[in-house]
Amino acid sequence: MRFKTLAVASALAATFFGSAQAQTEIQWWHSMTAVNGEWVNDLAKQFNESQKEYKIVPTFKGTYDESMTASIAAFRAGNAPHILQVFEVGTATMMASKNAIIP
Repeated sequence: MRFKTLAVASALAATFFGSAQAQTEIQWWHSMTAVNGEWVNDLAKQFNESQKEYKIVPTFKGTYDESMTASIAAFRAGNAPHILQVFEVGTATMMASKNAIIP
């Protein structure tokens, strides 16, 4: 009886402690280079260190035009990033695309 109780308690403890949830990754595509790119990476790092629920993953996707092209292709493939930095013309294009973005 004592062995069964210990076995059940061990199984419950393993389930409870083993079910820690992984961080939710948030993909952030941007076109920042040099000092601005470093700032973006540092901002994401500071946010990630401030909490454990989410992990921002900043990714340089090239120039604004390259980033826009990559995001359109990713959207069509069902793999769009969670956050996308676009330029003023790109913003209008994205907002005019039905169901492509949430401003």
